[in-house]
Amino acid sequence: MNNVIGQLIQNYNPRNSEEVKNAIKEITQSIVLIGLSRSNFFSKASFYGGTALRIFYGLNRYSEDLDFTLNAVDESFSLAPYIQSIINVAKSYGIDLNVEVKSKKIETPIESASSKFNTFQTFISFNIDERLTSRLDKDELIKVKFEVDCNPPLGFNVESKWITEPELASINVLDIESLFAGKLHAILCRNYKNTVKGRDFYDFIFYINKKIKPNLNYLKNKLIESNILDKDAVFTIDILKEMLVQRFNQIDFKQVRDDAQKFVMKNEDLSLYCKELFIDCVNKM
Repeated sequence: MNNVIGQLIQNYNPRNSEEVKNAIKEITQSIVLIGLSRSNFFSKASFYGGTALRIFYGLNRYSEDLDFTLNAVDESFSLAPYIQSIINVAKSYGIDLNVEVKSKKIETPIESASSKFNTFQTFISFNIDERLTSRLDKDELIKVKFEVDCNPPLGFNVESKWITEPELASINVLDIESLFAGKLHAILCRNYKNTVKGRDFYDFIFYINKKIKPNLNYLKNKLIESNILDKDAVFTIDILKEMLVQRFNQIDFKQVRDDAQKFVMKNEDLSLYCKELFIDCVNKM
């Protein structure tokens, strides 16, 4: 069934090898989701994060990883029973996908796995234009990582969505209000090697333009887990706005622009990203 994947890649109209790799990554993400759906994974878990926003709500940027949350706390949960189903779906499309559950060096509530396959061999098998393969490292791997939070904050809402390509599959996804809450938590709490993830701020603009209201109950629970709020603290939209303004006053927006630009799928002008823009967006919440 290589022709199916080859056609999907062509639908992206890739202009260079990087765009082909991004297309293959996204198709692989769908294959992982289909495999998980076939194995009844979504009776216990739900999909969230930037990739969920991209696939099901039309976010215009690439997203690297797949993030899941259990619907109830279960610290004994394991990804291992679901792996073979992912491998089987990939094989049905001619992809020799290696999927491994990550062993834990320290005890955490996160279950992780990664899927990978050889970039050059995959380009050849899908008959990708040779002009796009000439500079590829023959040992390079395409990787898609996925994680499950086994001890999640609760309060999120879930809805059923459908993947349609390369085949139909039903996926449980956090609703867009809960996804917005998760993104606000990332903006308020996430520091990455003394930098910021500009894609978080790009997503914030997406939610604001869509006029989405965040799930405050879920956000409060996440902030309590991160020791930002006390369990008995009052939390309102006005308090959230104050927290966001304080955060945006601390941000280096050049870092935001530089990081976000790498993930945007079309040539969007991010030069206007600045503190004043984001504070104005807060006032629109």
